[in-house]
Amino acid sequence: MISKEIENLVNTTQKKWANKILEIGKEFKKGVNLDNLVFDLLHNIYAFDHCKVLFKPTLAKYDQFRSTKEEFISYFLGQNKVCKEDKGFAIKNWKSINFENYKIIEFNNYLISMGNYHFIDDKNKSLKVEYTFGFIKIKNNELRINLHHSSLPYDG
Repeated sequence: MISKEIENLVNTTQKKWANKILEIGKEFKKGVNLDNLVFDLLHNIYAFDHCKVLFKPTLAKYDQFRSTKEEFISYFLGQNKVCKEDKGFAIKNWKSINFENYKIIEFNNYLISMGNYHFIDDKNKSLKVEYTFGFIKIKNNELRINLHHSSLPYDG
């Protein structure tokens, strides 16, 4: 069984991720320069400063798998056009993001969480997404994401 401390670390990191995505969207609407927020996302939430990072974005059909900062920025902002299909996931009109962990596991200081997260937009429309996040411990009380896989639920 996972300790409450580990569960809280994962929940805190997930909340940081959600808050940063929401903040990017809000600031985009104001026309604010997003460089500092994107830097914070890549370096203080994701693990780019510590290891390689794998990303399978929810709404990617052609460039399904990503591993570079530029590919992350393309997906979240849709502005650098590294991946032409990207429209800017973080700049959509999200008003809330909530994680629902199915399970969290730990092995040798590596953590994995799996479950659903729910995105609510400004019209109260909900988008349910399945996710798997992998985390590395960089300090006793701090995690960074090095694996992010998400997809829409099977509808067949």
